[in-house]
Amino acid sequence: METIRFVERFIVYIEDHLREDIDFSEVLENMGVEQKSFMTIFTSLVGMTPSQYQEKRRMTEIAYEVYQGHRRLVDIIKYYGYRDVDSFKKLYTRTFGISVHETERNIKKIDLLDYISFEVVPTKKPKYPSYRSFVESFRLIGIAQYFDINSYHSDYKYKFLKILERDGLIDEILRYNDGFVKGIFVQERFVDGEIEIFVGTASYQHTPFDETFTETMNYEVFETSGEPGVAIDKVYEYIFRRWHFRENVNMTCDFSLELIKHTYSFEDPTTKIQVWQALDE
Repeated sequence: METIRFVERFIVYIEDHLREDIDFSEVLENMGVEQKSFMTIFTSLVGMTPSQYQEKRRMTEIAYEVYQGHRRLVDIIKYYGYRDVDSFKKLYTRTFGISVHETERNIKKIDLLDYISFEVVPTKKPKYPSYRSFVESFRLIGIAQYFDINSYHSDYKYKFLKILERDGLIDEILRYNDGFVKGIFVQERFVDGEIEIFVGTASYQHTPFDETFTETMNYEVFETSGEPGVAIDKVYEYIFRRWHFRENVNMTCDFSLELIKHTYSFEDPTTKIQVWQALDE
């Protein structure tokens, strides 16, 4: 429960600095917190990254001010750190699905974020089948992409997957899949101040792609199916809100690893997926 209390305290920190440009990497480093671990836990509990939470809360406060009509829009957005009115209007429409000028008559319909709360209930009946396995480090070949931790959104890795699929690179990577595990791995970790997303497959061959190695670990392997962008997030929500409170294990969260059993399309709801949660035992 200490992890949950820390996330709650961090939410208070964001609220206290809502109008500022928070350097999340620096704040977490000063707190002595491993950035990727915290991002995984925060996103799994809250349902969005810290930067997404801050942006949604800002937009919510602005929506209330627009609805109340006591100040000009230009003064409101400057107060919350936005300088360009046209850019802000586009962001507002993207966030709420309506224009700023439609706020007054739609205030009760738009998706506002007044406060964040998350239910934590130890599970008695498993929601997903899983098994525990010790796996030696193995080689992945594929493509890496890097993102600024301060602007990283939880859906970036799924967008990256779809870009690689669209460009035919997933099929090209899978041609080299001669390792003991079949499918596409997605590994997320914190490297040199950035979030690294590595999309690849197990292979022993010489290839034109990048290479990395997985960690030698005990893993709890959860199995599900569905569109990766939805199904994987639901598994992590289950792990952090329910499963691990029942288990007498410590989890390693400085990287995450998922296996997608490739089908015709990543949008196929029958796509088989495994979430490999590393255990510190």
